[in-house]
Amino acid sequence: MKKIISVFLSIIILCSFVLPLTAAAVENVEASYAPSIVIPGVFQSDVRYYDENGNEVLKADGTSYERPFFLDNTDEIVKMAVKKALWPVSKMLITQSAKDRLAAQAVADVLGQVLLGKLGVDSSGNFINQIRAVEYNTSAANLSEYDRDFLLDAIPLYDYVDIAGADHLYFFSYVSFDNIQRLAQQLYDLIQIAKEECGASKVNIVPISQGGTLFVALMQLYKDKGLNIADDVHRVCFIVPAADGTAILGDIFHYGLLDDNDALYGYLIPSLLKEEKEWIGYLADILLRMMPNANANAILDMAVKTLINDYLKYSTCMWALLPSADYPACREMYLSGEADAFIREQTDWYYAAQTGAKNNILEAQAQGVEFFDIVDYNVPLYKICDSWDKVNADGVIHTDSESFGATTGYVDTPLPEDYVQANTYCTDPTHNHMDEMRIVDASTGVLCESTFYFKGQHHESSAANDVIIRLATRILTDDTFTDVHSDPAYPQFNFGRHSRKLKNLYKKWIDKDVSDLPAAQQAELAEALSEAEAALASTVMPTEEFTAVYEKLSTLTYTIENGSAPKSKVTRFIAFLTRVFKKFSEFLLKNFGGKGFSDILLFRNV
Repeated sequence: MKKIISVFLSIIILCSFVLPLTAAAVENVEASYAPSIVIPGVFQSDVRYYDENGNEVLKADGTSYERPFFLDNTDEIVKMAVKKALWPVSKMLITQSAKDRLAAQAVADVLGQVLLGKLGVDSSGNFINQIRAVEYNTSAANLSEYDRDFLLDAIPLYDYVDIAGADHLYFFSYVSFDNIQRLAQQLYDLIQIAKEECGASKVNIVPISQGGTLFVALMQLYKDKGLNIADDVHRVCFIVPAADGTAILGDIFHYGLLDDNDALYGYLIPSLLKEEKEWIGYLADILLRMMPNANANAILDMAVKTLINDYLKYSTCMWALLPSADYPACREMYLSGEADAFIREQTDWYYAAQTGAKNNILEAQAQGVEFFDIVDYNVPLYKICDSWDKVNADGVIHTDSESFGATTGYVDTPLPEDYVQANTYCTDPTHNHMDEMRIVDASTGVLCESTFYFKGQHHESSAANDVIIRLATRILTDDTFTDVHSDPAYPQFNFGRHSRKLKNLYKKWIDKDVSDLPAAQQAELAEALSEAEAALASTVMPTEEFTAVYEKLSTLTYTIENGSAPKSKVTRFIAFLTRVFKKFSEFLLKNFGGKGFSDILLFRNV
């Protein structure tokens, strides 16, 4: 139950940015490199829940709460749900009332309490409870082993540590629901600390995912202070930044969850599950019809409104994740009251920073700051919002936001045949800034000469792509690497891959004594390892080829260890269940649209 709840909110408010990677060795080297400050993505910081005395709050059973939502134990959640929602929901199911707002509100209240009850923010932008991130006001070299392992496990800059040293690596830790103006000031302070500790004149900044919004705020902060950001910052290496928010959150704030009939009773739930679990999604589509259609929609709408009004509307970090195009209307919807004045002033401030980000970048470039951007694309957004089939994305953030304005067709959809590269920001008309399939025109992005695109790379697995991490390390440690033309090994348009799994399998076998294996199997393993080595050495291998190399070694590994080839997770029985529930769900959708069972029996129009 807790997992389902966490996934639900994670998708709603953009939480699946986690980039789990491998820790690295620590070496001290000469201080010729600029120290680098990583601004991690959503929920990547070590966040704790404290009482008024500064002691960590524990769950009822004495165990620690788990980040990021600090959910109670399942039995506690069930007790609260029974107390608050059992009667209203039971009454709605018994009476089949088509407009039962009490049931919708009860379900919404339980969801809000469970998901964000401990993370609420008041009208002054402060957490109601003592929720704080563990701060690291020093380099990774000076942290405890636990903290260093935690950070290096989350952010994969082990190659950077090998080159520049752990004493040149800093992490800006924060709570993803906090106040963005306050965080921008804290980030500014960490820059000064890093410069002083390293004896450096400037730092590098690495904004990742939600970290991109914090850097947008930082640029505005420098402007407000009348300071030259180039006095402090050498290079900026964005990695899949939410520079202009995410269309997912914009749609949800503005329109609510996707709840048209085709989505709600068709693809929405199954699309969120793995293939072997799809049958559960189609069964859920059928069971959802136990409620009148109006109530199913009301619960979704009420849940979104409750989450925003009661928990999120005073979190300026969440407002920063709205696309700028959605802000004016959403501001009117949620922040138009007198009690909202303080937060409204702050969100207006960020909106100005957001809409002025491109100009702020150009000004910073003119002052001497060097900018780079790493973008994932050609993966549709999660199918929970209206924009999922309208914009190119990486599953979580739309490409326009990550790329600071690149022009794209939809996923696997080329731009029109008569489209000509715009060269909005390209200074050399001989440069080609369009990918092979003509899906992306990078020349309309403000950083077109230094933005690198990885096709088919999902946001959540960006850190599992070793080429992305190697590229970022190159940018942070090699000043001769200046743009997309610097090295053919890192072209502007590249391919997505999940290299960590292949790397781990390769390490598992490469030095292992396999003399006891049959000769044929030894030869097959040697061939698979040779292909794996070549794939890992390559920086431009197409996704399908790389995946085939991994599948070959993975299948062989399973066969050696288990004596037979792996079987599909989709058994005959699971496939049968999937077909039955899918066919029945499609039959109901085709013949009755979004009607609930009572709507059908009572001939009720919906």
